[in-house]
Amino acid sequence: MAIFETSEQLHSYISELFEEIATLPEAQEALESLTLCVRFNYSMPDCVMTLTAANGEYTLSCDECGNVTPDAELTMTGDVAYKFWTGELNVMRAITTREIGINGSLGKIMRLTPLIKVAIRHNKERNCILV
Repeated sequence: MAIFETSEQLHSYISELFEEIATLPEAQEALESLTLCVRFNYSMPDCVMTLTAANGEYTLSCDECGNVTPDAELTMTGDVAYKFWTGELNVMRAITTREIGINGSLGKIMRLTPLIKVAIRHNKERNCILV
């Protein structure tokens, strides 16, 4: 059985995570020099989320980038996304085995690493409290 049964559940899970980290000093620091638009294409369930970061702030929307062409796109299933955001996934292995598909510059995606690390660390702490 899939972790997320609906796109609304997947969107809610990731949106809540990003809302929670928005106030963390580590996330704010990671955003200071980040100018990037990344589209996350999820399947099973289908969901498209776009992270746009600029001027020390970010937006996470459940749609396309609008008129903006994303700098990169990541494609994965909802289950792989859960493992990604909980730190249970070896990301480089997932890329090489194509569990995560990349379209665009890997170098640009790597700029997200500090923010992703903050999100994963916070998510692990949040999950420990919930268990």
